[in-house]
Amino acid sequence: MKRRAIRRSDLSPPRPNLSNPCRALVPVDGIGIRKKIKTDYEKALRDLDRSRRMFDRFETEDQPRFERWLNSHFGGLLSEVREIRLKLALDEELICQVQNESFFGATSLPRAYQRVMEDRQSPPPPPPGAGGPPPEDREDSFGPGDEFEGAGDQGDPFAFFKELFGGAESDGYSYGKSHSGLGHSTDPDPKPNRAARLKDLYRALVRRLHPDSQVEMTPQKTEWWHQAQAAYQIGDPDELELILTLCEIGDTGTTAHTSASMLQRVTAQLKSSLRSIKRQIREKRRDPAWGFADRSDQEAMGVELRRGLTNELQSMKERWARSRKIIEGWKAAAARLKPLRRAARRPRGMDCPF
Repeated sequence: MKRRAIRRSDLSPPRPNLSNPCRALVPVDGIGIRKKIKTDYEKALRDLDRSRRMFDRFETEDQPRFERWLNSHFGGLLSEVREIRLKLALDEELICQVQNESFFGATSLPRAYQRVMEDRQSPPPPPPGAGGPPPEDREDSFGPGDEFEGAGDQGDPFAFFKELFGGAESDGYSYGKSHSGLGHSTDPDPKPNRAARLKDLYRALVRRLHPDSQVEMTPQKTEWWHQAQAAYQIGDPDELELILTLCEIGDTGTTAHTSASMLQRVTAQLKSSLRSIKRQIREKRRDPAWGFADRSDQEAMGVELRRGLTNELQSMKERWARSRKIIEGWKAAAARLKPLRRAARRPRGMDCPF
């Protein structure tokens, strides 16, 4: 029997049938992916809970105890520091004003001191054109019920601009409208059911988080309540759905009925809150009250604080003495000058930028 010759077309792979639109479905095992997402969520939840406990402990225990201890041991010293600090601030403000008056008024420091003190005792009259009744009391003021001059019979204040730019829409370009192939729509609510979804989600959150319906309003629920109000005001249903999912997870204690994509969004929200509270903790760690409830070296801490307060008080007293000496010198020199005439008084210079 004669064997048939093998043709080249028999060795090439079969060509796909392009007329058949069907494609094969490849099953994906999502158990491992969901397990990884859940592990990430649980870690973020633990870290956030631990950080919140640290911050709450500082505000409820460490800081009140430290303030009571500080006032009982250093009450007199703290009062003296506050008093000297206030006097120093007033003198430095006066020095800054005198120096500005001397610079911008092109005069000597004693004369500038004299002008500043005169202005403090009796402020100068306002410059020409600065007086008069407030804008709402003037006859030519434009009130809410007044018609815009030249606006037409309807009193539309934007009639002039509509007339000027009215031809823009006739050319096919309209702001806030979407034309075929021209720009995008600026409508924030393209879907008709977006408003209804927003209201439904907000009602569900109100039933869960409203302070009047809570037996105990925890800090976490308070934060969710404020976030829900902010999301409702800006019209963000996705954020409301995220907060509702967090509430459901908190009530049921399980993520079995939460989708993997939503669980990823919840984890991202938890990590964002964690970064914020960690930033606050880093700032509070520099406070001497941090960890005060557990400190056993309060006596040594008191010695160090007393030394620091004493040095600060001594430094402020020296600065105040120098500022007093400068001001008294200006005052003595100004007493030898002729008194200012009312017409010769100049307005004070610019305020101190420091």
